[in-house]
Amino acid sequence: MNPAHRLVSRRRFLTHAGTAGLGAMMLGAGLSACSTPGLTQAPVRAVATDESRTRRMVRFANWIREIDTSATGTHPTLEEFTRETGIAVDYSGFIADANQFIGVIGIALAAGQDPGYDLVVMADWVLAQFVEQGWAAELSPGLLTQAWRLEPRFRDWPVPDLRRYSLPWVGGFTGIGYNLAQTHRPITSMTDLLTAPDLHGRVSLVAEMRDVVGLLLLDQGSDPADFTPAEFRTAIAMLQRAVSAGQVRIVTDNYLPYLLNPKNPIAAGVAWGGDILASHSVNPALRFTWPMGGGMLWTDNMVIPALTPVHENAERLMNFYYQPHVAAQLAAWMQYICPVHGTKAAMRQLDPALAGAEQVFPSAALLQSGHYFKILNKAQIASYTTAFQTAVGL
Repeated sequence: MNPAHRLVSRRRFLTHAGTAGLGAMMLGAGLSACSTPGLTQAPVRAVATDESRTRRMVRFANWIREIDTSATGTHPTLEEFTRETGIAVDYSGFIADANQFIGVIGIALAAGQDPGYDLVVMADWVLAQFVEQGWAAELSPGLLTQAWRLEPRFRDWPVPDLRRYSLPWVGGFTGIGYNLAQTHRPITSMTDLLTAPDLHGRVSLVAEMRDVVGLLLLDQGSDPADFTPAEFRTAIAMLQRAVSAGQVRIVTDNYLPYLLNPKNPIAAGVAWGGDILASHSVNPALRFTWPMGGGMLWTDNMVIPALTPVHENAERLMNFYYQPHVAAQLAAWMQYICPVHGTKAAMRQLDPALAGAEQVFPSAALLQSGHYFKILNKAQIASYTTAFQTAVGL
């Protein structure tokens, strides 16, 4: 339905917070240590009166290219929402740097002011810390009548109780992508990717520490959700050896042009599943594999910032996207994991081929096999990110 609507990864815009570190992103406000497995929110002192009945609008901020878009630049699902509810959506699909965007929101919230947006989408590990800081509004189950459709795997993901404050917008897998016309064989593991002589100088890595190190931890038999500093150092040492040996040619989140173009030197690398699926029509030789050690799973999530003046309107928009026929339209554009149970039947009417794509509608077993990278505290973010950047030369 939507072949090759981009040659640039959407997911690449989510990684800047990982490379700069949340510990420095709040411009003096600072995120909490977030060292416990659960969430204990510290509420914002100010209270906002909900004006949804008189202010029929929602200010929605999202990552670049993370919504269905027509040839004329409109967003069909948002237009449908406005027709049904009478609520206008001021949509801003501009977020390219989590540091800058969340920092601005944080400054407003810390000052007890309207954050400027009523609904935002953020990566799972950023969301967990956002909640602990007290900057996420608690959701109202009575308005979210479709929230029961959330796929079970994501209900306590990545930490228990997170869904009191958010619903996933989209999910995704991180594994290994390769061009079979270049490799002439499957790439089976991170050890294979980083040591095989026939891939020497032909490997790419994404710049997101959690994705690369998570796969390395799995490759060595460690759990990305519960690893020790020594296990992290072992993973970084393996990465450093590969980079020093010249196995890795580039570290970039914009890896798709390299994999797609047969004249480019990249044959394989760490990749996001939705990118490979959406690009398959451009180059059928592209493949995505779950490494033998296991793969990573992530979500981007809708959250309502505290102090929004139209909380109810924002919840109605969240609820709208959990209707299967709407979720199918979004999934057809995104081609990442759809977190809304029951959407597969709607997709059969919209795009039968995508209804059978496991990267959009994975089985419960496949979802269960995905791993989450543990929530880090500020010191760990700074230390681990620096170690990763040093290893890959960023």
